[in-house]
Amino acid sequence: MPPRRLAPDGPRVFRLQNLLASPGTDPMSDTTETAVERLRQETLELESVCSEIERLVGAEEAPLARRFAELFLSKAPPGFLGERSAAPLAHMVLGNFRFLQRARPGRADVEVLNPDVDTEGWFSPVTVVRTSLSERSFIVDSVREFLHAEGLSIGVNIYPVLRVERDAEGNVTSIGPSREGGTRESLVYCEITRVADPARIAYLQAELSRRLEDVMRVTDDFGAMREALGATIAALDEAAENLPHRSDEVAEIQAFLEWLVEDGFVFLGYRGYEIGEVDGVPSVVVEQGSGLGLLRDEEGSTYSSPVPTSHLPEKQRQALESGPLLIISKTNAMSTVHRRARMDYIGIKRLDARGKVVGERRFIGLFTSVAYSEKADRIPILRQKLASILKESGVVKGSHDYKEIHTIFNTLPKEELFLTSAEEIGEDVRTVLTTFDSDEVRVSLRPDPLQRGVSAMVILPKERFSGQVRKRIEEAFVEALDGEVLNYHLALGEGDQARLHFYMAAPAERLHAVRASDLEAVIRRLTRSWTDRVREGLERVRPPEEARRLADRYGEAFPGEYQAATEPGDAVRDILETEAMVALNRDVAITFRNPEAAPGVAEGEAVTELKLHLRDARLVLSEFMPILENCGLRVISVTPYEIWGEEEVESFLYSFIVQRPNRTPVPIEDAGKRLADTILAVRGGDATNSSLNALVITADLNWREVDLLRTYASYAFQAGAVPSRLSLPVALLKHPEIATLLMDLFRARFDPDGPREMLDRQAAEAHVVSRFQGALSEVSVLSEDRALRQLQSLIQATLRTNYFRTGGAVPAIRSGGVPYVSLKFDATRIEGGEKSRLRYEVWVRSSRMEGIHLRGAKVARGGIRWSDRPDDFRTEVLGLVKTQMVKNAVIVPAGSKGGFVTLCSLEPEAMADEAREQYKTL
Repeated sequence: MPPRRLAPDGPRVFRLQNLLASPGTDPMSDTTETAVERLRQETLELESVCSEIERLVGAEEAPLARRFAELFLSKAPPGFLGERSAAPLAHMVLGNFRFLQRARPGRADVEVLNPDVDTEGWFSPVTVVRTSLSERSFIVDSVREFLHAEGLSIGVNIYPVLRVERDAEGNVTSIGPSREGGTRESLVYCEITRVADPARIAYLQAELSRRLEDVMRVTDDFGAMREALGATIAALDEAAENLPHRSDEVAEIQAFLEWLVEDGFVFLGYRGYEIGEVDGVPSVVVEQGSGLGLLRDEEGSTYSSPVPTSHLPEKQRQALESGPLLIISKTNAMSTVHRRARMDYIGIKRLDARGKVVGERRFIGLFTSVAYSEKADRIPILRQKLASILKESGVVKGSHDYKEIHTIFNTLPKEELFLTSAEEIGEDVRTVLTTFDSDEVRVSLRPDPLQRGVSAMVILPKERFSGQVRKRIEEAFVEALDGEVLNYHLALGEGDQARLHFYMAAPAERLHAVRASDLEAVIRRLTRSWTDRVREGLERVRPPEEARRLADRYGEAFPGEYQAATEPGDAVRDILETEAMVALNRDVAITFRNPEAAPGVAEGEAVTELKLHLRDARLVLSEFMPILENCGLRVISVTPYEIWGEEEVESFLYSFIVQRPNRTPVPIEDAGKRLADTILAVRGGDATNSSLNALVITADLNWREVDLLRTYASYAFQAGAVPSRLSLPVALLKHPEIATLLMDLFRARFDPDGPREMLDRQAAEAHVVSRFQGALSEVSVLSEDRALRQLQSLIQATLRTNYFRTGGAVPAIRSGGVPYVSLKFDATRIEGGEKSRLRYEVWVRSSRMEGIHLRGAKVARGGIRWSDRPDDFRTEVLGLVKTQMVKNAVIVPAGSKGGFVTLCSLEPEAMADEAREQYKTL
């Protein structure tokens, strides 16, 4: 089927209207009053630091300096203030304040220095980096990427965004939280490895200034670059009309450019070039005034003055004057913005009415994680290459080879697919197909068409591959080609192959001197047995005989896919965990690991690997994935493995690659155990699977504490304190710091390990309530404010609970098969309670039931009802208890009634037994 051509007045118009959208800023850098207030309450050192700053600056400047200090330190790493004394901290903060005063909007200000007592008022064996410019995208990651590239470790990194008001001369007159609106300025403060050489310090400052100026150019010109892309797409319509025989090619290029707009590409620069005769000589020259972003400096271009095409290298001249309209390649230059990588270059030729090349529109930038994760056969241009390969191969649609070609094509690196012709890709596909069941090592080398580097493909038996083998192969390539690895890609199919792809920058002379057969011999020597390396790791923690037995046992038990993707050291940990499960008769376990960021995973973003070990049964992904998502995890991929015994599968291992919603890894040192306990509790049925479980990470609560808040939230809905079931969960998830404070309030009232004296307990409660009221000032949505206040009121109306008596964080008592929470409320303290004439309400909840008991007096009598009204059974019971109270008006005891609903969906014959069990719970 030919590619779809979008009409000028069709869907493309809508897309082009959105070309001016700017890249977003980082909300993680925003400063808020809530964070400042929390710092004041939780950190005693803040007041000492602020007092010292006020002493240093004098009365007139003190309020502004204090305000800066509070906002700046609110973005400091946890524990930062407790690690340093007040005087050095005050001087450090004051140095940043002075730097902000010296900075000016509209420019990139940078300072790199070694702090000492004479110049900064404090000393530390580090080098300080400060930057300031108006808030925009790419600031923090551009600074971080450069410092890492220089081999400088970042010990402290504080990067607040501030609301800054200045007078006409640029002097700072007011500072506030960035979320209050107004002019936003970004301040970055880093402490890095000490640099003693003054020349290198000057170099770092100059380079950072240059890179941040590049950031400003890119973000300032972002809309113009997208406008240029829109003009390019529109111009291709004219080319299609003038050259109908190339209309399919043009339509595919247009689709590709539109795909770039939709999160496929980070635009960093644009420039136009004209090709024509100058003094009768065909020449190339920059289109005056076209430069944008990183290509804004037209005078620095090789083509700022006309360059005869005859002076160009042969391959470059051929690519310019003939061939396809679209050129996709890699630049020689590394990106100075966003991500340190060789930039991608996209060139679109300009044609006159006769089809002659008269210029080029050139975009540079970086393909995004979205581009790398999308299947290649769905991407314009690449899908066309696949169609050409399938046609050339002559395979029948739906046949085995047809499917294999599809699979192989989708597993080839995107860089190679973009840079390589369909004919060359077809050769690689045929090589993979013909070695599918071979245990030989194969290497293919393909120089870049513009002689800027080489693509290398390595095929080897899957059982011989590991992460360590990959590193050794990479080192061998670097040494043989005297080059640098720029990109790496691993593909593991269902057969016996492991396939590695490297893209390397290398001198042209080395590309011609190295033969693929020589590299094949080197790789054969490097590939040692995976089992051998596992045994070596086990021998460090087990006796040699046991280590050998385990290595041989699991070398057979672990499938080839597992061995190909898992480092031997990680396999040792998995073996020990599996052995521990057998010894302790456990059926399930969860482990975490934060591996080094790798280009093949989430485009190099840091991730967390969650491993689920199962002995009881296979995992049903459709049931388990919602558990992870409700715990606040973004699941990127999952890989299942079977661990075999002598004749059958004995256990299962599932490797989940996850991130938090903000694309950062899980802080497993702090939250790993809580998260594992929560996942296991939900999977085992002890806890409810709902979005509130994300508070385990965001609010530092364990699953039982989350379950307690869920119990309050469900009662608040039944009692009519909030309008819907979602009111409180949404508010708590949006304000996790308030969820923590509400749990603190509950502990202050009921924790048996709290203060013994009532006055002390009341003082602790009052302190938490004060902090809670302060935190509410940051809640801008009225409905959320009301819902959170209602929850506070319910906690304070609680008279008694079984939470701590049944084990607290580790439940020791169960009913109906699961842990449960009961809360006894003083009905007279609940909003609207005086109208009901009730004395007490008891609310009971577990993952399998919700129940209530309403009493008209301390001594009351009445029955319990199994209700079929899950959303308003309290209303049902309330009507019954009022009738009972009228009947018992002249006798003792007074009236009471109870009711419950079951939360499990079971077959009718099993439901009666379930109701009987949950009746016992109430």
